[in-house]
Amino acid sequence: MKYKDAFFIIKRAAIPECCVVRFKQVCSIWRVEEIKIESYLTMGQLAELMAISKHQIRYNEDKGLLAPAFIDSNGYHKYGVDQVYQLANILLMRSLGISTAQIAQFMENQDNVWAEKTLKETLKATEEKIQQFVFAKEKIEAILPEIDQKEEAYVSLPERRLKKIYSYPVTESLNIVAFFKTFKKNQQMLFESLYYLVEDHQINIYIEDQLSKDNVLNAGDYLVRRVWIEDEAELSEAVDRFKKENQSPFLNVSEVIIKEAAYSSILMNNKLLYELQCLILMRGAY
Repeated sequence: MKYKDAFFIIKRAAIPECCVVRFKQVCSIWRVEEIKIESYLTMGQLAELMAISKHQIRYNEDKGLLAPAFIDSNGYHKYGVDQVYQLANILLMRSLGISTAQIAQFMENQDNVWAEKTLKETLKATEEKIQQFVFAKEKIEAILPEIDQKEEAYVSLPERRLKKIYSYPVTESLNIVAFFKTFKKNQQMLFESLYYLVEDHQINIYIEDQLSKDNVLNAGDYLVRRVWIEDEAELSEAVDRFKKENQSPFLNVSEVIIKEAAYSSILMNNKLLYELQCLILMRGAY
């Protein structure tokens, strides 16, 4: 079998292009013009041909997906043309996201029904992963600018619509069990930034929801202070200090809005990041 014939067969076996290139390179190194069917490759040569590591070949053998043509008297695994085709198909299926368990099933049940079912399952799983990656990308892009934010600054904020998810009296502590039952039907809320507002002797907890009419924070210039907090007492002290420091006969200062910055809090293991916000207006301004 001539080199060009062997190359054609490998192309027909659906080996990834990178592996075909490696095949040509290895043949060049060996300086052979003819590949004989009875020729066998060592594990190192097969790994070089397929542009993978020997560990990957051993892994596929351990999983029962690949077996050498034979093991010689020195204990070396030898591979022929059939094993090259088989490994090429394994690598192709792995590149499509098909699991090793599914590949093992395929080797036992090679039919179109199995192939269609497996590929549809793999496509669905791939689409879910894409959604997860898009979600992760959006959150990373939201966190990065916050890392370099100043501890205190005047910030122009847009109108924010809030949806109330929980409420408790100011005279009581947060009931953590009851609070997290709120998230049972929508666990995604666990990753949302929370807003705490004191209204009518109640502490109301909100999340942003542009369709909600529960509460609206007006657009405008806000003084924002970022504080890292370990416990509730420390947060209370920080809020009181923020209020006192921003009292002025010339300014109308809104009630303090407490925002728990959920994603930025991943930057500290034992503390939560809060933003203390208050809308600033000159007295007499409309």
